[in-house]
Amino acid sequence: MKVGDVKNVVAWVDLMPGPGRTPTLHVTGKVTAPTPCHEVLAEFAGIEKSEPPVYLVEVTLREGAGICPQVLTDRDFHYIERNYGGAAKSVRVFSDSDSETAKIGEAH
Repeated sequence: MKVGDVKNVVAWVDLMPGPGRTPTLHVTGKVTAPTPCHEVLAEFAGIEKSEPPVYLVEVTLREGAGICPQVLTDRDFHYIERNYGGAAKSVRVFSDSDSETAKIGEAH
């Protein structure tokens, strides 16, 4: 386990019907932080120009305030894109030092 390791990535598009509902992409997983006080930010990083295209999400770590023990800790992240209409069949989540790719599933 080292800082920036990305693991347990799962991605799906929520297609549940209902008033005001739109397709929503969810991407979850874990990234290893240097302390349990670090926050994980997950942000859209573009579309890889491949066939089929790959949706890119970058995870970054932000140091928390105050004193915190220096213990490697796996931190959860959850990225959401509302009104998702993309053609990507997979997502790649990456940090400064690691990446993991997962297929995008569907929830009905």
